[in-house]
Amino acid sequence: IPPPTSLPPSTTIMHPSSAFRRTQTAFTKADPQTALRAFRQIVKSRVSARRFEPNVAVPDHVWRDVLRMTLRSPSGFNLQPTHLLLVRSPRLKSTLSRHVMLGFGNQYRTTDASAVAIFCSDLEPSKRVDRVYDMERKGGVREDGYMAVLRVAASFLTGEGSTHSPIMNGGSGSSTHFSTFLKQTFVSALSPVQPMPTMEHVESWSYKNAGIMAQMYTLAATAHGLSTCMMEGYDSRRVKEILQIPDRYGVPLMVATGYDYGAPPMSHANCSLDEDSKTWDDDVELHSLDEKPVTPRLEMNEIFFGNTFGEPLDLFVNEADRVKENVV
Repeated sequence: IPPPTSLPPSTTIMHPSSAFRRTQTAFTKADPQTALRAFRQIVKSRVSARRFEPNVAVPDHVWRDVLRMTLRSPSGFNLQPTHLLLVRSPRLKSTLSRHVMLGFGNQYRTTDASAVAIFCSDLEPSKRVDRVYDMERKGGVREDGYMAVLRVAASFLTGEGSTHSPIMNGGSGSSTHFSTFLKQTFVSALSPVQPMPTMEHVESWSYKNAGIMAQMYTLAATAHGLSTCMMEGYDSRRVKEILQIPDRYGVPLMVATGYDYGAPPMSHANCSLDEDSKTWDDDVELHSLDEKPVTPRLEMNEIFFGNTFGEPLDLFVNEADRVKENVV
């Protein structure tokens, strides 16, 4: 199967949702039924791929758009506690397949997929609060009351401190820190009197947010005609070792992404340089959607990495270079 970009323009296959983002304002204001049909088509066409066509690259502009949509995923307190590693290196995919993945299906999907998206959950989300608070303050979208309680509420409700603390990592071996025990006792005592929040373990809270982001990623990839398969059968300790993921992060799931095996070759909708180089925060149409305020997001290079944790994703490096060249 030839690379997707090798098809002439006359054979371009346009998926029903390919122009959805560009015209979503018109859809929702003038023809909500059209928007509903487009989204329904995305949902109905999403299935777990059994096998991927090997050695087929996804165009860079498609990856960028998928990740931009993924960045709009909601999260608790807007802490955005999930990072995504887009592993496209054939060598690393082969290493993961041979030494990490469980079951033949996951092994050959990992090898053949165009990329494997590794979702990493922050198990110390309180370390993000100051960064997010500053971002929210500059964004000017939140009310003063929300900003006044953000730091305290985020620290109290994310369940941090209730994670397992193995002796080999310098911990006491206790599964629950005393501070979290006090929180749970306080909540349990008041719950019969008035509604109180559920005190989750930090893994539950952070993994839940990762699942939301993974679903957004999967639907965004499907909208571009890509096939996906969520995978959770792997040795997470080995994943972290191979991809240099710090102990602070868990790895709740992966999503293999590419093209269905044996499917007809396809081409994607092309974006102009100007549109392709914009971020969603620069998109006037998005801000005008029903005149709803848009909460800020962290920078793309803070959330998305390349083949290893913290490695810059060349999609954004190349994009910045192209924009600079265009300006010059």
